[in-house]
Amino acid sequence: MQLMGYDALNLGYPEFCLGKDFLKDTRSLVSFPYITSNLLYKGRRLPWTHEYIIKEIGGIKVAILGIANPDALEKIPDPEHVIGLDVIPPETALKRLLPEVRKKADLVILLSRLGVKQTIALAKNINRIDVTISSGDRGIFYAEAPGKTVILQTGSFGRALGLIKITSGENGAFTVDKRKYIPLDDSVSGDKKIEKLFENAFNAHRKQTAAQAKKQFEKEKKELMEGLNLSPEEFIKRHRKKQTENRGGKTK
Repeated sequence: MQLMGYDALNLGYPEFCLGKDFLKDTRSLVSFPYITSNLLYKGRRLPWTHEYIIKEIGGIKVAILGIANPDALEKIPDPEHVIGLDVIPPETALKRLLPEVRKKADLVILLSRLGVKQTIALAKNINRIDVTISSGDRGIFYAEAPGKTVILQTGSFGRALGLIKITSGENGAFTVDKRKYIPLDDSVSGDKKIEKLFENAFNAHRKQTAAQAKKQFEKEKKELMEGLNLSPEEFIKRHRKKQTENRGGKTK
């Protein structure tokens, strides 16, 4: 993301799969901010995140907000990673922030972890958002948003890139000159730096997995050899103890 020149990251389900401490540590490695407009930790905003940012682009002050899906954190594989985190209903959070944001920015962009239908409904109820980018669906549906809000979608697995061109008129009104999706298929050549980055990551993962498998094999081999020297009674006693430990110390 740093190599690709991201302006902001909207925190959601994928980012918290490795825990908030991982995100806190990686924050110092990138130049772009982590945004979450509706996520709290023990009743407060995470100190290394922003509710929104204001960025000047082409002489226009652009506000970027980001919302997480209220149901997503419940699906995190390790519940320990999200202890203390609470997701405020997106509409509640945006209604609080948008009056403040509108005073500071000419254009408001919302990064949404909701599905496109939910994002459209939210934009309709709020009606103070210029552009929304939804990343809560796998496909691209070419949705039309209500009113003047423009909807873009990221799809999944980097299959498409959303492009929008906005022009500001003399009276401060904005017009959308171009809106389309660019397929990222085999006709688009890969970036060598990013390809190398992924290659190194995959190689490191393979080595780690192999090391863990070897460690587990050696452990099981050692236990087996030790078991061969036990009497039947000792073996059964040891087996029952191990079963109890695997059940978290509970016995039937």
